[in-house]
Amino acid sequence: VIKPIKEELTPLFRGLTVRKKYGKGRGKPVIGYSFTWKPEKKDANDFSQGQFQDERQKLFNIQHNGELTEQEKWRAIDKVKGLTLGSTEEQAVAEKQAEHDKKIRDQARKEALAELRKGFGKHA
Repeated sequence: VIKPIKEELTPLFRGLTVRKKYGKGRGKPVIGYSFTWKPEKKDANDFSQGQFQDERQKLFNIQHNGELTEQEKWRAIDKVKGLTLGSTEEQAVAEKQAEHDKKIRDQARKEALAELRKGFGKHA
């Protein structure tokens, strides 16, 4: 129940954290939850700044929340943008794979170049 709450409320509250409150007794029972977030500035404009600015603020809140895992951040971004769930994750995984492939190609290219330089050094 807490994971969906964090995903839904993170875009709205900057620095949202959820902590369990434990009671005394056998097994350390959870007696409640504590929700905290960073307060809004006193002189903040409470009115909508436009759809683009509001979405930008929500995405900022999601990306700078240390309490969320990468998967939770991706799901929250999908919900804010109105995309199908999992599309941001697929995009991030594809980007990571492309970056990894590029590193491998660059490494192979460097090794081949080093081999060629060695070969030319012997024949010269």
